[in-house]
Amino acid sequence: MLRYLNSFLQPINVAFMFFPAIAALFTLPFVIKHYRKYGGIAIMRTIVVYSFILYCMCTFLLTVLPLPTREAVMAMPDHPIGWIPGKDLYIGLKNVGLNLGNITNVRLWIQFFTSSDFFQVLFNIVMTIPLGIYLRYYFRFSLRETALTGLCASLFFEVTQYTALYGIYPKPYRFTEIDDLINNTLGAVIGYAIAPIICKLLPTREEIDRISYKKGENVTILRRFFAFVLDIALSNLIFALIEMFFIPVSTTPPRITSLTWMIVLVVYYGLIPIILRKTPGQMLLKLKLVSEDGNKPSFKQIIGRNFLLYGVEFFMLYMTALLFIIFIMSMFMGEHSLKISAVVSIVCLGPIIAELFIILRIEKKWNKMPHSHYSHTDEIAYGRAAESE
Repeated sequence: MLRYLNSFLQPINVAFMFFPAIAALFTLPFVIKHYRKYGGIAIMRTIVVYSFILYCMCTFLLTVLPLPTREAVMAMPDHPIGWIPGKDLYIGLKNVGLNLGNITNVRLWIQFFTSSDFFQVLFNIVMTIPLGIYLRYYFRFSLRETALTGLCASLFFEVTQYTALYGIYPKPYRFTEIDDLINNTLGAVIGYAIAPIICKLLPTREEIDRISYKKGENVTILRRFFAFVLDIALSNLIFALIEMFFIPVSTTPPRITSLTWMIVLVVYYGLIPIILRKTPGQMLLKLKLVSEDGNKPSFKQIIGRNFLLYGVEFFMLYMTALLFIIFIMSMFMGEHSLKISAVVSIVCLGPIIAELFIILRIEKKWNKMPHSHYSHTDEIAYGRAAESE
């Protein structure tokens, strides 16, 4: 049994290894959707959604790993599709010698319940029980929708296996059987049935939504930060696309590239905010600029705010990150004397500590970041999140 369970450790370890990268790719879409809908993100919602992503990764990798070599696959016998329902259970009972004549033999039943054949069937059921719980608890699926989703998920796994990872291998290296469809669907239905028991320990979906709306009443620092990150990413993406399709790098003088970058910055951080009272990043998270008195900000306020935030403060943040990276590399990748290490530490960490000190002083004195204080502006929520107040 332990040897059988050990075969599942590699896929789970791989899932945990790649989870941070997948989670990072998913974060911005997740943030945009939930800030637009609720105005805030409850911690419990984050836990549920990201644990669901990790579960999906583990489940998929359990169906394809470990990956054999192409030579090993070529040496394998062909595996036809198993169309006969219940064949796995029948083979398991037959292997331990159980039949109608000795059905009351306890020893044979113990052998069956500890055999790899039984654990294979049990695993295919247990694997999708969490899916049924997630679908009922968070996604509010009905029993029919849960069963259909479980069937579709199982069908996806079987197609992946039957097509040999969609043509990566010359032929399938795992069995494709109708039993897997039945067992996976059954597991999802069982998960749906036991979800109310599990969910007694968790807040309801309605409670999670209410917490999110409550958080949306105030524009948090995290929400402002994500709007800032979105604006930096989008402005750089726009410039990259223009450079890719309209400016041949090999023949374009550097001054034309610099001019193009300046035009993108002026339009993105100047013209668009003046017209719409928000940058594209703020628009995605349903934020808009107002003056301190709640009125429409002036031209000077918008330009001043964006120059400080996306110019001065972004440059300071960039230099802080660069100095920190240099410090880490010098400490762990170089062989320096104590004096040189001390100088590097002072040069790199000194500006970082000074910057943090200044920011904390400003935050404590004015309860605002410099770009908001000096431009006399603020960000407020609008749309559904603001209406929920």
